[in-house]
Amino acid sequence: MKTALIIIAVIVALTAFGIYDRYRRNRELRRRLAEEFAGPSKHSMSQKRYAALHEYRDSLFTRTYDIDDITWNDLEMDRVYAELNRTQSAVGEEYLYAALFRPEFCEMELDRRERLISLFSENASVRMDTQVALSRLGKMRNVSLYKYLTSFEGVKSDGYLRHLIPVLGYAAAAVLGVLGYGAPCIAVAILSVGYSIVSYYRRKSEIEPYLKAMIFVSNWIGAIERLAKLPSAKDTPLADELDVMREVASEFSAFRRGTSIIADTDPTGDPMQMLMDYVRMLTHVDLMKFNRMYAILREKKSDLERLFEDTGRIDMALAVASFRASRKDWSLPKLSTDPVALSFTNLCHPMIEKPVPNSLTVNGCVLLTGSNASGKSTFLKTVAINALLAQTIHTVIGESYEGQYYRIFSSMALRDDLASKESYYIVEIRSLKRILDAAEEGEPVLCFVDEVLRGTNTAERIAASGQILKYLAKLGTVCFAATHDLELTETLKDCYDMRHFSETVTEEAVTFDYILKEGKATSRNAILLLRLFGYPQEIVEAADREAVAFVEERMNQG
Repeated sequence: MKTALIIIAVIVALTAFGIYDRYRRNRELRRRLAEEFAGPSKHSMSQKRYAALHEYRDSLFTRTYDIDDITWNDLEMDRVYAELNRTQSAVGEEYLYAALFRPEFCEMELDRRERLISLFSENASVRMDTQVALSRLGKMRNVSLYKYLTSFEGVKSDGYLRHLIPVLGYAAAAVLGVLGYGAPCIAVAILSVGYSIVSYYRRKSEIEPYLKAMIFVSNWIGAIERLAKLPSAKDTPLADELDVMREVASEFSAFRRGTSIIADTDPTGDPMQMLMDYVRMLTHVDLMKFNRMYAILREKKSDLERLFEDTGRIDMALAVASFRASRKDWSLPKLSTDPVALSFTNLCHPMIEKPVPNSLTVNGCVLLTGSNASGKSTFLKTVAINALLAQTIHTVIGESYEGQYYRIFSSMALRDDLASKESYYIVEIRSLKRILDAAEEGEPVLCFVDEVLRGTNTAERIAASGQILKYLAKLGTVCFAATHDLELTETLKDCYDMRHFSETVTEEAVTFDYILKEGKATSRNAILLLRLFGYPQEIVEAADREAVAFVEERMNQG
């Protein structure tokens, strides 16, 4: 009797501690989420996790207006994604990554996203409850959650018989013990435990990623059910989303029933789980439950994909609301399906700590000139990134932005392709050709080209690049092109608006204001920078003489 009371007291104490620990963790989670909401992104990911993010994106059907890897890399969108990634779950993380590759041409979808973003921005109660529910789902370290939820070729069900062997062994040992066969009882028990442990860990190593996915799905369905019951979400855009999600989630009731057998479904943990770990190891109850859950997931794959999309949209909206709260210089874009001028006011690059804002209104193409380091490339990226953000997260960094729904392309940070043994020039003309092909299809194209055909000699570069840029203008694209070749300003004066960046030169330094100005550039600074960086005077003076002679010769030839 005394022993029983001690056991009961221990169980009660452990349960009470578990309840208090969960309360404490929940309170700490809410405090942290409130502090981080309007702060900088603190999420960090390994390179393996970045690579895994492609799984969900690659699973989606390819649309003609999705941006490609060239544009993504040109704009350094991994950095932009890292700043935007304030998601709470692995689902949101993978959905946001895919969404940034897929600019919308549909006002309805952007309005749907905006309703959620605005709700989370304005209603702290709904936002916090949603963040808490999704944050308990957790994130993945180096693998794709989507892959393990939807790819069933990696593991097969192993039935139930092999898992019943140790249980039958324990029963046999018990019978032998009752009958008084002590030594055989102990031997059978030891063999049963040994077999159970070895086979348990062998099988568990095979299914570990999938087992984590099962736990995630169970937590996920629970989170949807809890969110749908929240009083704070009633009569809000979130309630509309959750009504549909709850209906789909109800299809997984059998899946979720008894999920605690395979592991604790609450990631905050519980001391009682230590005891359950031994029960699982000796009885394989979690492995048998896994087989049943795995079969259900295979049957419900389409429902799972629907939930992935809907949950990802909600988590992305939370992330965008947090991103907006962390800045004072954002605004809502105005997008049109009709031809309108591209116009923006005080537009800024989202990743520059103290950016210089610029404004512009254009009805066609723009040729940017300016000396080295004056800001041309950064300006191209500023406009391109904001155009992409406008059509994905319905947010721009600037006072205003207005334009059409565009297919967005760039050809900027190219390099030799060693794998295919293609030179820089071949890589470049392939990159430009894809933009020409898109423009010829007739849909609005917004493109950004930095130093056209820099991979070939001067004469052919100027001749060919001039004709390519003219052709893009003829096709009606909105093309932003940057060049050091001032000769192009004369070639393109009838079809491109001229803008430039300039610098202030003194004997000691060259300084830049990074402000966009009308007209073409009239100065060069490459040789001056040699002098400022301490190159020998002989080199600087000789280079200067040859540059003057080269320009005079070109002018005479012209």
